[in-house]
Amino acid sequence: MPQDAATYYRNQIAVYTDAIRMSDFKANVAIIYGAFTIGPILAFSNKFPPFLPLPAVLLPFVIVFFCLLVCLLPRYPREGRASFIIARNANPGDFKIPENHQVVIEQQQVLCVILCRILYWKTVYLRISFSIYVVGTVIVAALLGYSAF
Repeated sequence: MPQDAATYYRNQIAVYTDAIRMSDFKANVAIIYGAFTIGPILAFSNKFPPFLPLPAVLLPFVIVFFCLLVCLLPRYPREGRASFIIARNANPGDFKIPENHQVVIEQQQVLCVILCRILYWKTVYLRISFSIYVVGTVIVAALLGYSAF
């Protein structure tokens, strides 16, 4: 039974890692989309209604860029430092083989918790960013349509 628990946690760690990589890819694509979206907004800034200044139009997109950059920042959690060492001057002696199988399972549990929290915040920031992008794009398109008539 203990071998099954270790396999379960290894599989969970792999799934969390893949999901984190996928959310990083989505954030990169969203940043590129934002770069292509801001260009036309700036090009047609003279067609916006006079009561709407350009900084007010660009503010949602700046918030989105901030959220996406926070989403892409690497996270180095404080908990689990004993088993998840991140150091510039790490030595081979820092990576010791655990004394027993229970310690391995505890380390894997801590790593699952760390990855779960990282994935949660990445997902929150991505959802905020995508929501602002969709709503902002629709509002800007409506404003441009309103100014055309």
